Amino acid sequence: MKNRYVRNIIITLSLVLLSAAVAACSRGYMEDSAANWATAPMATPAPPAVAMARADAAGGETLFDSVHMYSANFGAPGTVEWEEIAESTERHVIQRANMELESDRFDDTVSALRQITPSVDGYVESEMLTNLGWPRFTIVLRVPAAHFEAVLHQIGSLADVRSRNQWADDVTDQFYNLAGNLETRRIEEERILALIGQATDIHELLALESRLSNVRHAIESYLSQLNQMAGQIAYSTINVTLTCTAVPPVAAAPTLGERIGGAFGDSVDGTVRALQNFVIFLAGAVIPLVLLGLLGTAAFLIIKNVRRRFTAARSVNADSV
Repeated sequence: MKNRYVRNIIITLSLVLLSAAVAACSRGYMEDSAANWATAPMATPAPPAVAMARADAAGGETLFDSVHMYSANFGAPGTVEWEEIAESTERHVIQRANMELESDRFDDTVSALRQITPSVDGYVESEMLTNLGWPRFTIVLRVPAAHFEAVLHQIGSLADVRSRNQWADDVTDQFYNLAGNLETRRIEEERILALIGQATDIHELLALESRLSNVRHAIESYLSQLNQMAGQIAYSTINVTLTCTAVPPVAAAPTLGERIGGAFGDSVDGTVRALQNFVIFLAGAVIPLVLLGLLGTAAFLIIKNVRRRFTAARSVNADSV
């Protein structure tokens, strides 16, 4: 009974140690895999020009089925200074328009929209091309105010117009109020600089410098607002949204042979991945298994020695009796 009891204890301890070693190795492998997955770089969608080049190489696919999403921002060819607008005697008006178009010649219409601004010395502020189930193209055009109506008419001739909204904001009074505030602040700046040149008391000098800092901050704010308004006055904004009305091509259903081949390929891939994971686990578990074997061997030798002594002691006691 005692020998069986000792043997059960040894087996239980060995199983516990083995389970702990396997759990530790598995947890380490899963953490490494998760870290590698989290740090893997994500693929970025290619811009339309690159996508079209790849499509040509692949056999003539168009933006219709090769672009998932693409967005871009383009800068203005030059900034407009507010003094240029202030010299004009006309009313200062900000013009905007939104247009929604539909076309079954999606790629051709996109190309035509991109070619509008160079012909009138305008620029593209931003654009976005999506293909989340249905192609959709959005572009923001900035055109000189003098060409605003002509560009709207040109855009309307490219495709079917679903909606068109345009409006104008007269900002003449607001513009000259900002210009007047700017001039006032500049005069105040000159006076503060003159007082600083005459100041002799350190406390007075510090107060004047603090006031000068606030005035210059206000000047920068007025300048920023004026230049931004001048850009909106000089270049009208047109937001265009184009939707494709062509029916997207439907992929042919796979044949029975293709489905069987795909299922067999998936089975092979799964088996290979399982074997790879098992090999990786064994490679990571070599040291723990060796340590576990040494511990088990040491425990076996110690228990065997104890049993031998116990048996020898019992034999001596039996002989003495």
